[in-house]
Amino acid sequence: MDFALEATIELSKPIEFLTQTFPSLIAKINSELFRKGVPKEQEGSRIVNWKIAGTKLFLRIEGTTYLRPHDALLRLRNFLAEKLGKEHGIGVRNLFVKEYEIRFKPKKVPKQMVEVKVPWVREIIQKDKELLVKLQNLDSTALEDRYVERILRRIEEKISAQYVKGKAETSEVIKKSKPKIKKYKFKEDITEELIKRGWVKRFTTAGVWHFLPPMTALIRAIEQIIVERIAKPMEFQEIFLPRLISLETHMKKGQLAIPNDLFWVCPPISKNIEEFEDFVDYVEITQTIPKDLLMKKLDLPIGAISYAQCEGFYQIFEKEVIDLDKLPLKFFDRFGPTWRYEAGGLKGLERLNEFYRIEFVYIGSPDQVVKIRDEVKDRTLEIVDKIFDLEWRIDKVVPVYLEHAGKVEEEKEDLVKTYDLTIILPFKTLSKAEKELEIASFHVHKDFYAERFNFKDKAGRTVWTGCCGLGPTRFAYVFLLRHGLNFDEWPEEVKKAVKSLYEKFPQTFEVVS
Repeated sequence: MDFALEATIELSKPIEFLTQTFPSLIAKINSELFRKGVPKEQEGSRIVNWKIAGTKLFLRIEGTTYLRPHDALLRLRNFLAEKLGKEHGIGVRNLFVKEYEIRFKPKKVPKQMVEVKVPWVREIIQKDKELLVKLQNLDSTALEDRYVERILRRIEEKISAQYVKGKAETSEVIKKSKPKIKKYKFKEDITEELIKRGWVKRFTTAGVWHFLPPMTALIRAIEQIIVERIAKPMEFQEIFLPRLISLETHMKKGQLAIPNDLFWVCPPISKNIEEFEDFVDYVEITQTIPKDLLMKKLDLPIGAISYAQCEGFYQIFEKEVIDLDKLPLKFFDRFGPTWRYEAGGLKGLERLNEFYRIEFVYIGSPDQVVKIRDEVKDRTLEIVDKIFDLEWRIDKVVPVYLEHAGKVEEEKEDLVKTYDLTIILPFKTLSKAEKELEIASFHVHKDFYAERFNFKDKAGRTVWTGCCGLGPTRFAYVFLLRHGLNFDEWPEEVKKAVKSLYEKFPQTFEVVS
C-alpha cells in the first residue's frame, strides 16, 4: 500500500522564525523519528514537502504500511508539542488532513465501483486490480480513533458484499421432510377466514394484529409445547430481556448496519406538558394529528425496539470476566414482541412488523454452544414433524449475525453457523410471492459477540455464544393450514396443551354491527 497526505498543523503562535532551521529538523525527523519501528530494509514515511505560514505548518507526507503517514503525523504532532513547548512555549492547537490518497490492491476486484460509497471518501478510482482511494477532511479524532483503517476495511467489506448473493441464492438444503402438502386442510391463505371467524382482527398499524381468544389460546399452547419439549428438558432458565435496546448495544450487536429495518424510539423533548400545549390544542380542535408538529416535540433517538430479541443477552456479559468451568448458561425469553420494519405489502398473518418469538440464548465453550444449538434444532424438528405433521426443510444460510451487522463471511469452514427451518406451503403467501415460510432459525456466533462486547474467560479460553429463535405466531399460522380450525380435529398433544391452560377452548366474542 502507498500513502500520501496533505496536512496542516496549527500552532498557538506564529513559527516563521523557524523557517531557516526547519530543513535540518525535517531531515532529523525523517531519519530518526519516522524510522522507529520500521524494519531496516523497508521504507516508512517521509516529509517530502513543507511550508510555514503564520501559525500553520503545511506538510506533505508519503509512506507505506510500515509507518502510515497518518501515524507519522500523530507522531510528529507529539514531537513538536514537546519540543516547541519546551523551547518556545508554543503548543499544538489543531491537526487536520485535507487530502489523503491511498493506493492498494483489494482482496477482490470491485464489480461496480460506483456502489462503494463511504464517509470521508471523496473518490475511488479503479485501475485494473488496484484502487486509489481519496479521503478528505480528517481531523485529529479521525486519525487517533483509527477511522482510516476502518474506512479501508469498510471498502473491502462493501466490495466483498458484491460477491454475496441474496439469502435464497446462497442457501443450501441440508435436510427435508417427506411431501405432506396433500394433508393440509387449507390450500390457500387463511387470514380472511380467521378474521371472519373472529380469531384475529387487524390493528390500525400495518403488520400489527389483535390476536383474539381462540388464536391466543393456540399460540400459548404452542409456547407450552416448546417449553415442555425444549426448554425444560434442556434446562433453559426463563429470563426477561429488554425490548428497548440502546444505540450503543445496537452498535456493538452490529444492527446499526440495518437502520432501515429498525423501529426507532424518540423520547419527548420535555416532561413539561406546556411544551405540548399547541399540539394538544390542534388535536382537540381539528380531530386530526399534526405529525410534522409532533416531530418537533421529539428528542433524538435513544434506541430502537428489539429487532433480534437476543441483543440484551450479550450486554449482560459486557466487559465481564467469566469462568468457562461454570458454563454453559442457557436462558430463554418470551417477554414480549419483536419488531422489524417490513415496509409495505403486509397483507396476511404470515409476515408481521410486530411478532412473537421464543428466543433461546446460550454461552459456553465452542463444543457446548454447537451441541446446544444442534439439540434445540433437533427438538424443534420433532415438534414440527411428529406433532404438527408439516412439510419442512432445513437450510444452511448466510450467518444471521453477519447479515445483521452488514458483514460478509470470507472463510469457508465445516461448521454451519446458521440453519433456517422453513415450512412448505401449498400457495404463494399474500405478503411475498413464495410458497414457503421460515418459522425458526438456529445459530452459532463463535466469538463474534464476545469480541464486540468484550467479555472473556478468566483463563483466556475461547468463549462462544449462540441463539435460536422460534416464532409461535408463525407456528400457529402453519399449524392451522395443516389441521384446520376445528379444535376436536387437532393433534392430541396440542389439545392437551390448550386444556392445561384453559378450562375449555376459548370462543370468540360477537359484536352487533
